[in-house]
Amino acid sequence: MVISRMTDTFRLLAYSLLICAAFVHGPRTAFAQTGDSSGERTQEAEAYSATRSSSEPVLENPREPPAPERAEDPGCSIPGFFHQTWTEAAPFGHGLKAVPRSSVRPSNLKWELPILAATGMMIAKVDRPADNRIQSKSLQQTAGQWSNVGLGLELGSAALAYGLGCGKHHSHFRDTGFKALAAMGAAGTADLALKLAFDRQFPYTPNSTGKFWGGGRAFPSGHSATSFAFAAVIAHRYPKNKWVKWGAYALATGVSLSRYPAKKHYPSDILVGAALGYVTGNYLAEH
Repeated sequence: MVISRMTDTFRLLAYSLLICAAFVHGPRTAFAQTGDSSGERTQEAEAYSATRSSSEPVLENPREPPAPERAEDPGCSIPGFFHQTWTEAAPFGHGLKAVPRSSVRPSNLKWELPILAATGMMIAKVDRPADNRIQSKSLQQTAGQWSNVGLGLELGSAALAYGLGCGKHHSHFRDTGFKALAAMGAAGTADLALKLAFDRQFPYTPNSTGKFWGGGRAFPSGHSATSFAFAAVIAHRYPKNKWVKWGAYALATGVSLSRYPAKKHYPSDILVGAALGYVTGNYLAEH
């Protein structure tokens, strides 16, 4: 009986070992068979693709050449900037040489004579009484600050237009900014020469009578000259855009007129400075 129980136990162990062997070795055999079959399928697929590729023409797909990089604008480099400055200075110098001859032309006398008459009347009858009306210190300070802010806006917008034009490769925008800066610089230079020549007293000078050759730099107004030079260039570059054109002139007018309540200039100084800037800006915009 004991022997029969031992026999049954050995049989149970044998069956258990067989089951374990089936679980352990069975999957490997199945995987091996699957691998063999997949290998055969892979070989068949490769043979099929080779046959198909040999029978069908090969379509080439060459890589497209890269798009050419946009060339750098020579006018935006430092040498290009100085070259443009010299280019603008040359016609301005020729224009200064032609001033005596151009000033007596009938087409120019039509507007020169009225401005000269108005300037003479202002110097004789308007400048000193108008200056005596400005007594508020706060008004003088506010007007002076406004004129400086307005002039800064003009300089900043011209420089911004030049910078954006270079960055965006927009030649018209770039040239507008550069010509505006060049016109403001040229008008300021001509204004300084006239200041040194006429040497008029400033209104804020104690006991000032607005005397010419009395020790000062009042005539003409530099703010008026540079502001109207800026406005003339902008108006010439955008003749069909009324908002831009008249907006530039409105800003220049505000900057110029604010010099009177600021007691920085007499009315005649402002008028002559505006005329100087307008002529300079239009001349450089056309050349």
